[in-house]
Amino acid sequence: MVFSGRVYFDFLSPNVWRFYRLLTAAAREGVELRLAWRSFAPDDDEAGRLALASFEAVLDLAPERHGRYLQAILAMHHLDGFAVDDAATWHEAAKAADVPAGVVDRAEAYLQAVDVSTAEARELGVCRTPALYRHGPVLEIALTPAAYHDASVVRRLETIDRVIADDGLWVLRKPDLE
Repeated sequence: MVFSGRVYFDFLSPNVWRFYRLLTAAAREGVELRLAWRSFAPDDDEAGRLALASFEAVLDLAPERHGRYLQAILAMHHLDGFAVDDAATWHEAAKAADVPAGVVDRAEAYLQAVDVSTAEARELGVCRTPALYRHGPVLEIALTPAAYHDASVVRRLETIDRVIADDGLWVLRKPDLE
């Protein structure tokens, strides 16, 4: 299976972390991921906006390492409690991802890239993260940890794939997790 699309994300949302974990579990099962990760900064999240700018700097200046950097920051925040707005976190994530040391120091220069990506997302209808876009309406994704802890990861990703491809489905919802 090939799973593709544009993922709008932030670093703070537990749903982004759970979706990322589902994707990595599916990749271990042989799913080919063709995803573009795009910044989305909620209106009231200045700290997260700076962290996203550090991601944009890595994406621009060390593009072959942006996936590892994304993973490092998500894991550092959601597993170890590191603050995403702390430059020390970015430096640790850069070190873990083999990103040249000075790249994340240029984060502030990439705030406009975050704003452009966020504006693009809002025009598509993104309100929360993660949101997946291919064509038509975006798909907001919320998962429980069970989604990536059993043998059904590929089946779950296939379900997400079918839902985003079906423009006749607009809302499927279970209770909120956050």
